Amino acid sequence: MSYADKAEEIFKSGLNCAQAVAAAFSELYDGVSEQQIMEISSPFGGGFGRKRELCGAVSGMGIAYGLIKGTHKPEDKNYTYQKVSALADIFSARYESLVCGTLLRNSLKLITVSGEKMPELETVSGKPWPCVGYVRGAAEILEEYLREQDSSKVSG
Repeated sequence: MSYADKAEEIFKSGLNCAQAVAAAFSELYDGVSEQQIMEISSPFGGGFGRKRELCGAVSGMGIAYGLIKGTHKPEDKNYTYQKVSALADIFSARYESLVCGTLLRNSLKLITVSGEKMPELETVSGKPWPCVGYVRGAAEILEEYLREQDSSKVSG
């Protein structure tokens, strides 16, 4: 099963975009459990607490990158920024935005539930909820990057 398949399965189980992407790569994390990943990434759904800002799938991709390739050394932080920026650029080129609200705005009609705007599970045109595509896409982008960098570590 690919990491994109895992991410889709996790997302369809009811967890958020960030959790789905970050947890899909959990076998590659040293000393971090899948439960911890779910907890760490839980606030990032719907663009950080449903604020509809940075896409949760992109946040999950960043969390996963950090756990696989990130650093704790100040002198290495710019390298990490460059790499995740490049991953985000690929996502943005593919989907025309990194912003959750922008990604959803034209494809979903909003309904009001308990005074809170929430996307319906179908688009206006009757197509399935689009976030599963963003989840798959973010996982595919990171998986492709990791394969290019170190094919021995990525088995998906």
